[in-house]
Amino acid sequence: MSCIKNTLNSVSKAVFGKQNEMISRLAQLKPSPRILRKVSDSGWLKQKNIKQTIKFLKKYSNKSAEKGSFAAKESHVMEKEDIGKQSLFHYTNNLTTKFGESFYFLSSHINSYFKREEKMSEQKENKDFQDKSELELKKSEDEKPSSPDPGVLTDKNLGSEASLCSEDNAASPSGTPEVLPISTKQSIANFLSRPTEGVQALVGGYIGGLVPKLKYDSKSQLEEQEEAMKAEQAISKDKNAEEKRRLSLQREKIIARVSIDNRTRALVQALRRTTDPRLCINRVEELTFHLLEFPEGKGVAVKEKIIPYLLRLRQIKDETLQAAVREILALIGYVDPVKGRGIRILTIDGGGTRGVVALQTLRKLVELTQKPVHQLFDYICGVSTGAILAFMLGLFHMPLDECEELYRKLGSDVFSQNVIVGTVKMSWSHAFYDSETWENILKDRMGSSLMIETARNPMCPKVAAVSTIVNRGITPKAFVFRNYGHFPGVNSHYLGGCQYKMWQAIRASSAAPGYFAEYVLGNDLHQDGGLLLNNPSALAIHECKCLWPDVPLECIVSLGTGRYESDVRNTATHTSLKTKLSNVINSATDTEEVHVMLDGLLPPDTYFRFNPVICENIPLDESRNEKLDQLQLEGLKYIERNEEKMKKLAKILSQEKTTLQKINDWIKLKTDMYEGLPFFSKL
Repeated sequence: MSCIKNTLNSVSKAVFGKQNEMISRLAQLKPSPRILRKVSDSGWLKQKNIKQTIKFLKKYSNKSAEKGSFAAKESHVMEKEDIGKQSLFHYTNNLTTKFGESFYFLSSHINSYFKREEKMSEQKENKDFQDKSELELKKSEDEKPSSPDPGVLTDKNLGSEASLCSEDNAASPSGTPEVLPISTKQSIANFLSRPTEGVQALVGGYIGGLVPKLKYDSKSQLEEQEEAMKAEQAISKDKNAEEKRRLSLQREKIIARVSIDNRTRALVQALRRTTDPRLCINRVEELTFHLLEFPEGKGVAVKEKIIPYLLRLRQIKDETLQAAVREILALIGYVDPVKGRGIRILTIDGGGTRGVVALQTLRKLVELTQKPVHQLFDYICGVSTGAILAFMLGLFHMPLDECEELYRKLGSDVFSQNVIVGTVKMSWSHAFYDSETWENILKDRMGSSLMIETARNPMCPKVAAVSTIVNRGITPKAFVFRNYGHFPGVNSHYLGGCQYKMWQAIRASSAAPGYFAEYVLGNDLHQDGGLLLNNPSALAIHECKCLWPDVPLECIVSLGTGRYESDVRNTATHTSLKTKLSNVINSATDTEEVHVMLDGLLPPDTYFRFNPVICENIPLDESRNEKLDQLQLEGLKYIERNEEKMKKLAKILSQEKTTLQKINDWIKLKTDMYEGLPFFSKL
């Protein structure tokens, strides 16, 4: 009896355990009471699926109620459910996702595709079920069927479901509640009626591998679209910001230009209303400072008829007022007629202390003409040491003897450097000599006057110094320090300005690499002008054509500082790196190529070049007196050999203007002064 009792207990545990598991699964699959209350609104599909399921299960429950016990029915339902679910293509034990109507359509399509296989499996299951039910019936006749655990039927999750199913299904004669089997055809719908949160693989290797991929692809596409949208938004924001910045800068420029123009008009009108000479001086100087700071205002000043008024002011017998008027006229770009029959130009090459050679040529020229240098030429231009001579002769009007003495003193003060100290400086600042000492000497000798202020002197010619800017673009560019300005609308090919100090011009033009440090002026980095234009004759011609466009060239005097020609011929088949670099430097600083071109292009007796051949290659920083005396002697010998050429040049420079030229100059002055010819004047 004990063995039989133990057997029955184990069987009952197995039966009721499966029953509890089955009911718990049904509780998960069936809708809750709260969901069923909302069927009328949105759950009509779920109600339809439940009713179909109940009708389908009723057929099996009626058969089993007459013959079998609840345990047999329970085991049959569980086996039926497992077999039915496994026959589906989309079966899974644990599926928690939310795919909506798209997944419902996919499941219906798969179930209809495998419909034949389901029918065959159902027939086979019915036969097995009948055989099993007969065996169970025989065993149940010997013992009373035990009632199921009431706790299962009174579960909180199934209370509402039992009340809903009591209307369609009556209780079985044995008093046991009916357990409704789930139809395999509606399992997808039942599953969708109770979606859960989470995503897992579907049945088999087909849908299980497809769904994550589909979801991943959809997510990746959304992410890509979002990234693309963000990128487009960022690009559009950048474009909008750049456009706003450009418009803002353009607006600021327009506002600044308008304010500058208004300020210029106000200053011009205030000057025209002034009658007191002393007040006129203040008004003129105020306008000069304004145009120095804003050169673009010169065009507005010209349109306001400032030039005729300034020319009339210049007729007043007041030296201070005349000087102020000459300065502002030179700044605007108005020029007086040339001294001779045409434009006379003097250019001086660079060459360090070898500039004493050029001084000997000028001494002979002054001796023949009996006039100082600044009265012989309309335009003087120099590079490096030539700029020093141009400033001393053209701006300071120094005699040649005093100029030579000062020139020698500058050489001894600047180029006296200990070799060891110079080597250390060379490795540190790329300058053998002390650049600060050189700057202090220039400040002491030239003061703090601006280039344009030299135009106050009526005897002062147009003077320019040339340097090389090395930080604008790839190629170096020539920069011209002027004591004049160009007329509005006239554009020079060369950069430059007249608002700089004289010592700054010399410092920038003489910053020879290896000798002095490069000079920073504003945003520009200046080096020796000889790096680009060691012979500034072509530049001087261009500048003069900008100043006097309708006046012909009378003569161009180009002074060199001596050239050394070696007779030694090298028979080597290749050259060293040092030789290659020397050739590059020599070709860049060569002055004779410019001489050859100008001599062939200009008319005869117009271009005069004086550059003696020296017997020794004397460096730029030579400061010994014996070497300088040797250079001076070679210069004198060269002049003696070219005395006829010097006399021809002196004759050209001594020519006075013709009467017709003087009349034309007077008519032009009156026309500019009264805005027309005197007898047709507006005044």
